[in-house]
Amino acid sequence: MKKTYYQFPLFVLSIFLFPQLIFSQNTNTKYSIELNSAISTKKTLPFWLTANTFGTVPNTDFASINTSIFSEILAKNNSFKFEYKASLTGFITPSKKPIINELYGTFQFKNWNITLGNKNDEILWEGLSSSNGNIIKSTNTRALPGINIVTKDYIQLPFAKSWLSAKFNFAEYLMNDKRIVDNAHLHHKSLYFKSQLNSKLSIITGLDHYVQWGGTSPTYGKQPRNFKDYLRIITGSSGGNSANQGDQINALGNTLGAYLLQFNYKGEKLNWNFYYSHLFEDRSGREMMNYPDALYGVFVDLKKPKNIISKLLVEVTYIRNNSGTSRHYRDENGIWHAASGMDNYFNNFVYNSGWTYHGNTIGSPYFTPTQLNENGKSNGIIVGDNRFIALNLGWTGMIHQFTYKTIFSRVMYVGWFDTEYNPKPTQFSGFLEVAFPKLKNIPFDISVSSSFDTGTYRPVNFGGYIKLSKKGIF
Repeated sequence: MKKTYYQFPLFVLSIFLFPQLIFSQNTNTKYSIELNSAISTKKTLPFWLTANTFGTVPNTDFASINTSIFSEILAKNNSFKFEYKASLTGFITPSKKPIINELYGTFQFKNWNITLGNKNDEILWEGLSSSNGNIIKSTNTRALPGINIVTKDYIQLPFAKSWLSAKFNFAEYLMNDKRIVDNAHLHHKSLYFKSQLNSKLSIITGLDHYVQWGGTSPTYGKQPRNFKDYLRIITGSSGGNSANQGDQINALGNTLGAYLLQFNYKGEKLNWNFYYSHLFEDRSGREMMNYPDALYGVFVDLKKPKNIISKLLVEVTYIRNNSGTSRHYRDENGIWHAASGMDNYFNNFVYNSGWTYHGNTIGSPYFTPTQLNENGKSNGIIVGDNRFIALNLGWTGMIHQFTYKTIFSRVMYVGWFDTEYNPKPTQFSGFLEVAFPKLKNIPFDISVSSSFDTGTYRPVNFGGYIKLSKKGIF
């Protein structure tokens, strides 16, 4: 099976050539080259220099080069479109292996997209959000390889005229990093409804659902993977008699999900958005017994891009309830009974690497992963550090033709129920990125960043980052 994972990028590359035979018009191929380097006062980099970088920035001083090519190919009648991208990061230090950032091909027919490969998520809210507006799926890790069927835009529902539309996806991925459950799969689906209340105000409600399934555990052996098991996986049903005890009383595989509630307002002088992302991992979370655990955010666009402050975001992540203190228990007959409490977010007793990929947390980066073990595998999220309260403030603007982005965050970690931290560690982190205006006789763009950590959770640290980039057309 491991050999299959190395062959997968070659398979994706092979599909790039096929559209050339059936599509007649090829737009110019675009490219980008980036030279990146970072340095800090400690052995590790500050939090905001590594978080939400799609897993391309190592947590140490480094220098790297990133290269990408991208193109769109149109059919004669424009009914079909094919696009592809290949992106690779190599490091100056020989000990760091090159990584594939993105390698995908997307077929588009009308409002339907099918993507094969690993493609990064779209960055929302100007990159100011700590978790890209979704508590369980941030931009903190590399994209997983797989197949994703998704509607490009919201589809107007025929019975709702102009006031209700829907958007959804269905995907299957390979978790091909080093992890304790080998050869695990990841199922993903989502469904969102958009209600247009008037010309200015709309509401989005929806559900995001992920399940880690299959693979081989060193403790529990091969995990259920036949067709009946897969139906249980995609419906969130219990595992049945053949599954592990925790799956029987909850759901087959490692299930995670999030509800979304979002208000969008488009006005003449400003736009604003409110979003609420509520996470769940079992029935108690689905029934919102873990309220108020969620990500809360407000984003404001002042519609003045040249102002000192043009866009502003305020965000709170509250993760402390965990559905209370009730525990699962076994009665005198040895039968397990489900309880509502102590949701150990982003961890699972079968899928021990938890909600991580290549050692990084897939969801909000405030959930701190454990250090990789001697085999380079993650043991999930630090128990106790998955209970915290965080405040995030960020904004963008322009000063004398210099555009900038800044983020400040404060996190307090609570600790697990029986052993809460005393005192509770806190962390204050900051980030500033400045993009230089286009300079004469210099054929590339320049941006610099600085970041710091202070507090009692991470080492007091200061770091800097520089990026030289060039984009063009072949």
